Amino acid sequence: MGGWVGGTFGDWLGVMSPDATMPAMSRFLQRAALTIAWLLIVAVIAVGGAGLVAAMANQPATPARAELTYESDAAATAALDAVQVELIDLAADVERLGELGRGALTALVSSDFATLDAAIADGETLARAIDTRSGQIREQLLLVPGSGPNEPLLWSPETTKRRDVALAAVGATGGLEIAWTRLASGSLVANGLSVLLTGHDTTAGQAAKEYQAKKYAASLTTLAQAQAMLTEAKGLRDRLASTVEVSTLTQWIDRNDEYDAALTRLIKATVAAKGKVTQELRDAFAAERKAQSLLPSNTSGIVIILAEIGRGRLNEAVIGIEQTRAKLQTAVDQLTAEPSGEPTESEPASSATP
Repeated sequence: MGGWVGGTFGDWLGVMSPDATMPAMSRFLQRAALTIAWLLIVAVIAVGGAGLVAAMANQPATPARAELTYESDAAATAALDAVQVELIDLAADVERLGELGRGALTALVSSDFATLDAAIADGETLARAIDTRSGQIREQLLLVPGSGPNEPLLWSPETTKRRDVALAAVGATGGLEIAWTRLASGSLVANGLSVLLTGHDTTAGQAAKEYQAKKYAASLTTLAQAQAMLTEAKGLRDRLASTVEVSTLTQWIDRNDEYDAALTRLIKATVAAKGKVTQELRDAFAAERKAQSLLPSNTSGIVIILAEIGRGRLNEAVIGIEQTRAKLQTAVDQLTAEPSGEPTESEPASSATP
């Protein structure tokens, strides 16, 4: 018994002694401690990530935190409501300008020059008013409360979009006055040239008839009137030259100018000859015949060309106005559309995150 106790049991005590079991227990505790530490780290990261997500989901200018932009949105909305009314009136003015353009085109086609002149004048006045009003609206938009670098923090996306749509709308009218003035002016020039050239043709023909009737003084007076029309036509031709080809028109004016000069010389030579056939009279008569042979048979060709120029320019003006009106009306429609889910005064408090 004693040997067994002293041997076998002793050996057993040796196996279970603290010196023999401490390394195994130490490794077990280390693993447990590391596992707990990793679990704590994962928990901290999870909590921090959830907080970050919550913070990002509740930024200003988002529906989740509508209360943060409510006051700024309300102030901006009041200003944008006033701008919206101005834009609706501006769209009506642009539509009226388009009506004047179409009326001018109709008048030109029907040769109703009095109506054409009135429509062009009214259009210039209205286009100038549209340009001035657009500038004023643009200033209003730049002064909307909250405008500036802090807009993303102060305004909701809906407010920002509404302001941007209004700016695009008022920008669509830019240059409308210049375009109307330039294109309508070209139409008036073309129309004026048609009237002057036709009038010259008729007046010069009357002067020739008076010469044949031996009404030399009256013939010179009438011819001077025809030459004045031609001089005015040259000035209009020069204004038109910056935008269209005028070589045919110039040739027509030059040939009529040469005939006027030849007829004037013939009248004066006849008066000076006092019933005699002088060399100057013969030369003047030959020059008048040559100049007349170079004249076009009538002015219909040049008048048609000028009318096409006038119609083309007015067509460009009308098309440009209609494009502007469409852009402006689209913007107004967007601004006046019913808002989708716009928060009311009581909504911000109920949607706030604790």
